Amino acid sequence: MKVRNDPSATPTSRANRRLLFAATLTIAMIASVLASGSAQASYQPCTNYRVTTQWGRVEVDTRPRDGDPIGNIAWAMFLNNIGDVPGRYDYQILVNGRVIETDNRFKDDNFHMTIPRYLDGHYRYEAGDEIQVIASHAAGKNLYVTPINRCTVPYTAG
Repeated sequence: MKVRNDPSATPTSRANRRLLFAATLTIAMIASVLASGSAQASYQPCTNYRVTTQWGRVEVDTRPRDGDPIGNIAWAMFLNNIGDVPGRYDYQILVNGRVIETDNRFKDDNFHMTIPRYLDGHYRYEAGDEIQVIASHAAGKNLYVTPINRCTVPYTAG
């Protein structure tokens, strides 16, 4: 499987990557629904939030922006094996279980991004909303998939 956007990538390898991403998202969504329990569980605030796995960790924090105390959610996926870090990361951002963005990014370092609260003339999330990112990264024979990382947008930045 090619990890970088390589013009020599075959249609079959692109199709396999899409299929792998779809399967990963399906598994993550099922696990997410099963873990949610009752209608709206209470999650830890997105302030210095960390989920650790055997392969690395996911970190989430809230950052002010332009006078808005919760203007950005800073989200990062850190892999312990730095040799597996570079490449394509596929992801979905969910707010209250609803997908607000699906995309991919190529990174030479660990995958990190900010999720702006205000974008294209409207608010994407509010204080008290649940934020979750589902991400996957194929590196050689390893497939990294984020653990469940739901947290609640605080009323002020961390």
